[in-house]
Amino acid sequence: MIRLPGVLLIILLLSPLKDQAQDQDPAGEMRSLMESCQFSQAITMAELFLLHDSTRTDLFLLKGSALSALFRYDEAITALRNAQKLDSTNIRVFNELATVYRLSGDHGKAIETIEKVLRIDPGNRYFILQMANLCYQEKKFRETVNILLQVYYLDTLDFFVIKQLANCYEELKLSDSAEFFCRQALKIIPFDPFVTGKLANILIRENEINTAFFLTALFLKKDPVNIPILKQNAYCNYLLLDFKSSARQFWECIKHGDSSKFAKKYLGLSYYKQEKYDSAAPLLRRAFYADTTDAEVCFYYAVSESRSHGNDTALVYFQRTLGLLMPSGQFLSTLYAELGGAYTLTSHPDTALFLLRKAFDINPHSNILRFKIAYQYDYYLHKPLEALPYYREFLKNAPPPPSPENTIPQQASTSGYMRAGSQEITIPYTEYARNRIREITKH
Repeated sequence: MIRLPGVLLIILLLSPLKDQAQDQDPAGEMRSLMESCQFSQAITMAELFLLHDSTRTDLFLLKGSALSALFRYDEAITALRNAQKLDSTNIRVFNELATVYRLSGDHGKAIETIEKVLRIDPGNRYFILQMANLCYQEKKFRETVNILLQVYYLDTLDFFVIKQLANCYEELKLSDSAEFFCRQALKIIPFDPFVTGKLANILIRENEINTAFFLTALFLKKDPVNIPILKQNAYCNYLLLDFKSSARQFWECIKHGDSSKFAKKYLGLSYYKQEKYDSAAPLLRRAFYADTTDAEVCFYYAVSESRSHGNDTALVYFQRTLGLLMPSGQFLSTLYAELGGAYTLTSHPDTALFLLRKAFDINPHSNILRFKIAYQYDYYLHKPLEALPYYREFLKNAPPPPSPENTIPQQASTSGYMRAGSQEITIPYTEYARNRIREITKH
């Protein structure tokens, strides 16, 4: 029996394995490494093999994919362009190159690459949709519509295409077309939450509140705790002046985890509209601190504090509202009037009168402000003669039937001034003004 030296025996045993490894395709080895996420090893292998054979399109393609997986986009693009030079009609190379351009944020180059693919294969649906997505991401909505309509006319039941057309038309502010495609999408998938929410938003913007309410209410029968739809339905109730229902539903949103400023704001305003100022104030405060630039929330929080006896806090937030922006004339007039009321309640009637007159300067057609200025002179400053012309002008401009809210608490007294007492009655502004004119002129 012949005994071989140990080293020779090992060489002979390993020789078949070495030959087998040499015979295996390097592309297959690279794919195996990439499947196990060993991208660096795959790149090293590609570089070794390409040193000996730089004509392998598949190795450049795999190298580019491995580099892209490691976020080395510039190197990946170089590898893929080398592959493209070797095979200028290889659609897989074009697709990978477009993907890397997109991942690197260069959507312009990605679009150029897909345009080249579509010149090679014009009817390729996959690349047409890729082009549409890239145009959409670039905010080229008209181009996106033109691309998607070609696909839509070939298949009018493609949910993705229809939904994306609705998105584009909404971005283009073409509400009729956006609404049409939303309705088309809902015929295919009737209770899709994204499309339902988008259609509801369009309807609300177009002031079709009842239709939006019906749409969201129908959806909520199927999914009663879908927060975005529940919130839209609550907002519809608010716009329809059903403040009890809107408060109940916004509260449901918050109970199920909605911490948005929108829910807090409109729950607070729903309580405010019901004159539940104690309930409104903390919610509006939370909404304001979620967005301290919202002058509207700041204002209504100040009013709620004022009317729930938080006068010092109200003053701070009225002043803060003034500092946030220069509102419209109507809003600014209301703001000055409310601020005047707050100063009255904190025993600063002179400041209050100054603010009421500023409000009246901005809105000189407000008959209510005439009355408030007269009353401020008369009751708080005890200057009835200064009040007299305002009372007279108020009566001259007063409508025949007094509005129910235009009443004032009046304590029966010989002087005509309101006094603190246990039994309070209210009389219309017009009647109060007539009484005071008669009493002032008499005395």
